[in-house]
Amino acid sequence: PRLLSLSLGSQPPRKKGEENAFRAQANISVSPATMEVLMRVLADCDNWDDRSPEEVSRKAELTLKCLTEVVHILLTSSSDQRQVETSTILENYFKLLNSDHSALPNPRRCRQWESRFIALQIQMLNTITAMLDCTDRPVLQAIFLNSNCFEHLIRLLQNCKVMADKTGFVHFTCYRNLSSFNSTSGPILLCFVSEFPAVFQAVEGDHMAVGILGISNVQPLLLLIQWLPELESHELQIFISNWLRRICCIDRQSRATCVNANMVIRIIETLNSHSVLHCTCAENLIALLGSLGSQSMGSEELLQLVRLLRPEEPRGAHPYVVPVMRALLAMARKQGLASALQYFNLHHSMAGIALPAIHRWPGSAFSFNAWLCLDQDRVEPGTMGKSGKRKQLYSFFTGSGMGFEAFITCSGVLVVAVCTKREYATVMLPDHCFFDSLWHNITIVHVPGKRPFGQSLVYIYVNGQQKISAPLRFPAMNESFTSCCIGSAGQRTTTPPPSQIPDPPFSSPVMPHRTSLGGILAPGAWGGVLGKPEFITKMISAGTQDSEWGCPTSLEGQLGSVIIFHEALQGFMLFKYFNINTLTQNLACRNPICLDLSANLLHGRLTGNKVVNWDIKVNVLLLLLFCSAEARLEKNIVATFILMIKHFIQGHQVNQENLIHSHGVATLGALLQKVPSILMDVNVLMAVQLLIEQVSVEKNMQLLQQMYHHLLFDFSIWNSGDFPFRIGHIQYLSTIIKDSRRLFRKKYGVQFLLDTLRIYYGTGCKDGDLAPDDLRTIRTSLYGLIKYFLSKGGTHEEIQSIVGYIAATSDEEQVCNVGSDNELIQLLTDILLCIMWKGIEKSDDDAWIERGQVFSALTKLGMSNELLRPSDEIKLNLLEKMLEWSVTDNRDSKALPTHAENAFKLLLIVQGFLQAEGLINSNLWTEKVCAMAAAKLNTLLQTKVIESQPEACYLLGKLEGILSRSIEEKTETYSFLIPLVRTLVSKVYELLFMNLHLPSLPPTNGSPSFFEDFQEYCRSDEWQVYIDKYVSRKLHDNEQMALYWKDCYEAFMVNMHKRDRERGESKLKFQVRFSVSASRKARQENLRYNSMLKQLSSQHTATLRQWRAAQLYLFSERGPWAERKQRPVHWKLSNVENFSRMRLKLVQNYNFNSHQDASDLRDNLGKVTQPSSESLLLEVVKQVKVSDLEDDVLELPEEDTAASSNLDEKDEESQKEKLILSEDCELITVIDVIPGRLEVTTQHIYFFDGSIEKEEGVGFDFKWHLSQIREIHLRRYNLRRSALEIFLTDQTNYFLNFNKEVWVRNKVYSRILSLRSPNISGTRSPQELFKASGLMQKWVNREISNFDYLIQLNTMAGRTYNDLAQYPVFPWILRDYTSEELDLNNPAVFRDLSKPIGVVNEKNAKTVKEKYENFEDPLGMIDKFHYGTHYSNAAGVMHYLIRVEPFTTLHIQLQSGRFDCADRQFHSIPATWQALMDNPNDVKELIPEFFYFPEFLENQNGFNLGQLQMSKEVVNDVVLPKWAHSPEDFIYKHRKALESEYVSAHLHEWIDLIFGYKQRGPAAVEALNVFYYCTYEGAVDLDALTDEKERKALEGMINNFGQTPCQLLKEPHPQRLSAEEVVQRLTKSDTSTLNLFQHLTELKSFFIEGISDGVPIVKAVVPRNQSRSFISQGSPEILVTTSLNCVIGTHGWLPYDKNISNYFTFIKDTTVTNPKTQRSMSGPFAPGLEITSKLFAVSHDAKLLFSGGHWDNSIRVTSLTKGKLMGQHIRHMDIVTCLAIDHCGIHLISGSRDTTCMIWQIVHQGGVPVGLAPKPLQILYGHTDEVSSVGISTELDMAVSGSRDGTVIVRTIRKGQYVRTLRPPCESSLLLTVPNLAVSWEGHIVVHTSVEGKTTLKNALHLYSVNGKYLRSETLKEEVSDLCVTGEYIVMGSLQGFLSIRDLYSLSLSISPLAMRLPIHCISVTKEYSHILVGLEDGKLIIVGVGKPAEMRSGQLSRKLWGSSKRLSQISAGETEYNTQDSK
Repeated sequence: PRLLSLSLGSQPPRKKGEENAFRAQANISVSPATMEVLMRVLADCDNWDDRSPEEVSRKAELTLKCLTEVVHILLTSSSDQRQVETSTILENYFKLLNSDHSALPNPRRCRQWESRFIALQIQMLNTITAMLDCTDRPVLQAIFLNSNCFEHLIRLLQNCKVMADKTGFVHFTCYRNLSSFNSTSGPILLCFVSEFPAVFQAVEGDHMAVGILGISNVQPLLLLIQWLPELESHELQIFISNWLRRICCIDRQSRATCVNANMVIRIIETLNSHSVLHCTCAENLIALLGSLGSQSMGSEELLQLVRLLRPEEPRGAHPYVVPVMRALLAMARKQGLASALQYFNLHHSMAGIALPAIHRWPGSAFSFNAWLCLDQDRVEPGTMGKSGKRKQLYSFFTGSGMGFEAFITCSGVLVVAVCTKREYATVMLPDHCFFDSLWHNITIVHVPGKRPFGQSLVYIYVNGQQKISAPLRFPAMNESFTSCCIGSAGQRTTTPPPSQIPDPPFSSPVMPHRTSLGGILAPGAWGGVLGKPEFITKMISAGTQDSEWGCPTSLEGQLGSVIIFHEALQGFMLFKYFNINTLTQNLACRNPICLDLSANLLHGRLTGNKVVNWDIKVNVLLLLLFCSAEARLEKNIVATFILMIKHFIQGHQVNQENLIHSHGVATLGALLQKVPSILMDVNVLMAVQLLIEQVSVEKNMQLLQQMYHHLLFDFSIWNSGDFPFRIGHIQYLSTIIKDSRRLFRKKYGVQFLLDTLRIYYGTGCKDGDLAPDDLRTIRTSLYGLIKYFLSKGGTHEEIQSIVGYIAATSDEEQVCNVGSDNELIQLLTDILLCIMWKGIEKSDDDAWIERGQVFSALTKLGMSNELLRPSDEIKLNLLEKMLEWSVTDNRDSKALPTHAENAFKLLLIVQGFLQAEGLINSNLWTEKVCAMAAAKLNTLLQTKVIESQPEACYLLGKLEGILSRSIEEKTETYSFLIPLVRTLVSKVYELLFMNLHLPSLPPTNGSPSFFEDFQEYCRSDEWQVYIDKYVSRKLHDNEQMALYWKDCYEAFMVNMHKRDRERGESKLKFQVRFSVSASRKARQENLRYNSMLKQLSSQHTATLRQWRAAQLYLFSERGPWAERKQRPVHWKLSNVENFSRMRLKLVQNYNFNSHQDASDLRDNLGKVTQPSSESLLLEVVKQVKVSDLEDDVLELPEEDTAASSNLDEKDEESQKEKLILSEDCELITVIDVIPGRLEVTTQHIYFFDGSIEKEEGVGFDFKWHLSQIREIHLRRYNLRRSALEIFLTDQTNYFLNFNKEVWVRNKVYSRILSLRSPNISGTRSPQELFKASGLMQKWVNREISNFDYLIQLNTMAGRTYNDLAQYPVFPWILRDYTSEELDLNNPAVFRDLSKPIGVVNEKNAKTVKEKYENFEDPLGMIDKFHYGTHYSNAAGVMHYLIRVEPFTTLHIQLQSGRFDCADRQFHSIPATWQALMDNPNDVKELIPEFFYFPEFLENQNGFNLGQLQMSKEVVNDVVLPKWAHSPEDFIYKHRKALESEYVSAHLHEWIDLIFGYKQRGPAAVEALNVFYYCTYEGAVDLDALTDEKERKALEGMINNFGQTPCQLLKEPHPQRLSAEEVVQRLTKSDTSTLNLFQHLTELKSFFIEGISDGVPIVKAVVPRNQSRSFISQGSPEILVTTSLNCVIGTHGWLPYDKNISNYFTFIKDTTVTNPKTQRSMSGPFAPGLEITSKLFAVSHDAKLLFSGGHWDNSIRVTSLTKGKLMGQHIRHMDIVTCLAIDHCGIHLISGSRDTTCMIWQIVHQGGVPVGLAPKPLQILYGHTDEVSSVGISTELDMAVSGSRDGTVIVRTIRKGQYVRTLRPPCESSLLLTVPNLAVSWEGHIVVHTSVEGKTTLKNALHLYSVNGKYLRSETLKEEVSDLCVTGEYIVMGSLQGFLSIRDLYSLSLSISPLAMRLPIHCISVTKEYSHILVGLEDGKLIIVGVGKPAEMRSGQLSRKLWGSSKRLSQISAGETEYNTQDSK
């Protein structure tokens, strides 16, 4: 009670003494007991059943007020007075707040407990705010924090979410029951949000600085975001989202905190439930997303964001498209200095960059240049003072403490300091605070004094402008700088553990002239603000700087690129540097000298538009446009989109390249054409304008050209909007054209504009949207542009174009439109003028009569027609121009007499014209004109000297005439003329004796009344008589002019009649000269125009195809636009092969056809027999049969060989590509014959697809470099020797047929051989080829497998996968298809290989023999034969492969559009064998697919193949033998059978039948092996047939019959050695090696040390094809090792030792141990990255080392011979985590933390790899987390990548297409990662997965087929560190030190693991499979090989075993056995 009265009583104000007494009293009353009472009261509130709610609420309120007072009392009391600690009260308080009332026993709970308890909780929350409202708030906040206030509040929020627990009581039913949500948890939430900013922003740590606004605990915010959809009240949603948007974006640090807590993903998850979010709330969240995204955006986040926008309905658009587009635009915007792409985050006070010591400063000055960005520090006002910190920019100090330093004070001012022995001198940059969150470029230059006592200066520049220069000491530079730091607190910095400091590669790194330095990222912290100091320069004594300027700390901000120069920088250089070095600067670093000094390695999110860096494949964005275009969204989402692209490419080279690479611009153009015209408005035009300007600023010409082509000048985009939009576009075009006319003239000049007019604005194109006037305006604008080009000097072509246009459009209106009427008249006048003046050269009367006719003609026209302009006006125009030209002529220095005559005559005409006109048309002479004319004449008269009387009379007479007229008519003219009269009379007074004749003439000089007097005088007789008598007589020119015009008119009329007479002739001449050529021109123009239209449309279709191809990935399951429901995928066989020529791989079939119609035809219709064409064919065959066969010989014209061998050496040197030959040919594929052209040049071979309808629009255009050609074989096609098959190094092959004479094929062959490509082996005939290859011996010695031998025999004998009639043939090898188990040791299960398949069954032999003997051809044409069918023909191949496309389609075509009936289909292997046995006419052998391709046995595409007639069984998958459990099992066992001992011993017999001596002649007859003669090579000569029809029929017959392979051997084939014989032979040989996989039980390990003692070896490998010249045979190969400390070794290696059998020779590279000669990779690696063998790859010739894992995200190429860095490729946006190289050495694949993979082409020169191409060939997307392992197989066209997201993605290399995702099985829900994977030669994918549990790691191996079928898994006990697949084995090393070898197919261990006793870091198998190389943790190299110590080789017993005779560096296996058994 006392307490209550204390807290609630309204006491009067107390004095100070009373106050203390009161406090003491209060403290006494706050005891543990009273507190318990208060808590109990609160706890029981909800159990008072009988009270009214108001009373309960009032009681709770009192109690809470009381508690608040208690807290305030305790806060002000001292510790000895308190009985209870505040923290204890708070703890109990929170316990109560979070108490679980539902758990109370039922009787204690009243009915309304739930609502009451919630009300109480709200009251309690409100009380917290009241408690915090006190004077000592920061202290109380700290207590709250220490009482875990956050955890309690979050728990409270989380508890609201719990729906039910195990006891079944419902905690907060209201959470789920949304109707009550408003009244219950809603208020808690609202109160929580609105009342707690204070608690929210409380920061742990420095309680003094609690006022800082920043987030330290993001969890509650994430919860709020998650809850938004659950809130029913929209106001609440909007309130919270608004508040979140404000708080999360206060500053950069808050944004970073939110980003790192994955807030972006949470927001996207919330946005996914858009149906329940209010649109304003959603927009707030999206805006928040944009703001966070501009800080950083990861790939997963971006993916989710784009996926968010997928519409529910296919055609609809998502409501968020517009705001999200704006948010993306906000992210991409890079405004000036506000953001950077990459920087070092040095926020943490311990962060920074340390450099190694600089022993001798190389130059005379010190310059420092850096970009930095600092945020505002917020500090309570009370904390100002000198205790602040100084943020170090750099410090370079010697051991004695002298040196340079620069820092930013806590008020944001830059201070530059120099410390000498005695003093610390500083210069300050006042008036410039750097705390503005913008990027600045700061340069500080220290220049020493020139003379001994000269002044040393410091210059400070900011953003390229000098701000200050001041005197500052320059320290002595003679000591070494031992402590060099950038952005770090200096010597106080804690250095990292030694393991992370790479050794500097040599002891004294000299700073190169420009050293760029790099560092690492660390998390952030805060500092303080100082008042502004008033001084600039200041000296203090050395050692006191910390007390003066504050303690040094790190830069506490962000640092961009840093460069230090040892010379002084000049201002102008700097300005350039400031301009070029925009913020996207990439940092480079020499030597591994970049140390990480941050306390923890938060490998921070690089800011600024990581989004840009996560180079969005522009196609993804185009999708957004695609969707927005289809739904009518709000205005100008299109413009937003284009601006977004602008920002994505701004200053970002890689994105620009990706835009080009992915055909982004073309696609954008094509999609813009689909945008509804309502969206196309001026904003879009503006956006495109900005985009194009941006690209031209970037100076990316290729991109700019594409923009012009696909966007700006593509009128199909711009002709869909309204008039202002279109005219705006044309105006923009004309502006840029006029800016750079030459650039556009060729491509977008006159012809282009005319075409545009014709396509879009011609008469045929009546554009409904435009008014006729608008249309006219547009046309006029375009004509204006054409005129502009022409006005700048039209070329011949342009005039031709215009003539063509006029001819073709023959449309008056159009042509007239070329200009208005005025222009036309002007044009004609100019033509007339030209002809009149220049066309007539003379100046005599005739000439002038001719000229005058023009005027007569005009007069006549004007009389008889109404002209557009009156004829007089035209005449006047002509005369004016003629006068101008005349003046010009006479002024000319070369003026001729004729010019003067012409001028005189012209003046007469002009005068006459003006007089005559003046009489008729008096309005020509206005007053103004008269006044001006009079004044001019007056001046002329005054200056003129008049000497002759006639002249004087003339002038006076002329003047008098006009004068008298004006007096009679009383016009104004008189007043103008009087001054003239006065002047003239005074001049001629004496000359004309006026004093005599005119005595009463009024005086002219000075009489004021002359005006009136003369008027009177003119009427007098005296004047009249004088004029008539003396003056008029002299005037007679008027009559002359009249006569002249009369003559002209008569001449004109005469000529007109003459012309009328000649009109007929003229017409004919006109026809010939003009009409015909005009129509020809029109035809040509129309042809050109149509082909241009065709080209445009094909470009458009190609673009749409590219877009569709891009969509395949975008819509795929891993794409950003993954369809919500994935479509079924169908497959077809790809034409890629592995090295054993197996076509294993299926690719997606996008044009799938289920062929249901073919099934229906089969079922519904009876047999339709086709009339037999046999008889006709036989007739034909007789004509072409060849009696004797000659060998395939190349006959070449002599000069050809000479010319080809005499290729000019100089040409080769010049390296210019020259065309050597070009021939028409056909590309033969399984499906099609593609006509085209082959071109061979000095460097490449090209094939141009000539087919009209190209498949997928791409066609089969190929280009191969000559060095890629591996082999060329001469081939037959339809039994003609007219084809070539070209094999490339990437295992692709192309079959070309030359239809002309055979010599064409031979010429092409010889020419290609003559280009001497290093790889090509060329011999003439297959027999020679076989002999030269040495294959037979290899097979006999068991060096190659049976399968490989058979496929090679097939290839040499002309069999090819490209021609079904010559498909490879394989034997049936088993006869047992019915047993449960297959016993390969039992000879009885095998077929008899010595007999043809037709007579394997003895019963058939007799029939076959009889048939042969009894066959008699009456005409004697056809030879005898045993079999009418063949063992290999096209129908047979399709029969076996019917379930696989494209063979299904081919089969249907062969069967005239239907499936064959089910009983004749291949439906069961046992049944097929049985049929062979029963029917002597069926002699089909097998195809290679039976030994490697399980998919052909399954009906994966679900074709309807019908039912068997008898059993009605549906034909689906092929029925397998009983011993096979699955198609894979069948293939595995069948292949085992092929390689079995029995087949090995008898295969040569079958080879004799098919390829050998039993193929023809007597031996064939004896072996019952003769086939129909047409199947043999050379049996028919198709060229003898002239009739095309007959020839086609015969070709078809040959195709169906089949063709016998070429005969390779004419004597029996030797038998294969048994395995034992081989081993015996090898033991005797000196240089042979044993395959360790064939001797797994006899493995031994040997060790080599001294390569890398104590440092793990991370890569050891013997590269595959080291080029061996003939001379170096037998010399050692190279074995490459790489150690963890970057040291590279290239050691000598021989897989044998000449002295001891089965051992090896190793010659150590001595440079690895000598620090002076060591070669090392340029480091450093990214800190915290585990260095594994996956980061390295070695080129196959052992010359180059590729490495990843570097801190600057690069892939580096190092020369192994020189140890020098050859290339550095930075295209990934984050650390490269894994590399792999393919078998062919053509491609390298890299995977990165940025979730992408890139495929790089390895560049070869002269067949030798020299580095990587500068740009990746493909960029592969799809993972959502770091890529952790990659594999690549160029020959199978597959790239495989495994990621930390637990999936494996398979894609193609050539097109970069997504194929499939493999998801390895995993029981637990823990994170599955894929640390290792490998691809076998047959494309099996071996995946190692690891699950990171809390205590253990679960490891497993999984096996998938090349086509993604999951085969099996095996759990592993150890943790795999490296793995490789070799042949049929998997070799793995583990961190537990075990080397295990497993079988590829079963994944089971082949032998028990070898214990290496130390963690294994890398493994590899040498190329002969002779040894396994293992790199261990302790630097030992273990070599595992077959250790059967066979007998010493003879003659070498005397050698001492302990090797004293050896060089020390050479190690032979004999002495170094490694004990793998004893496990330590």
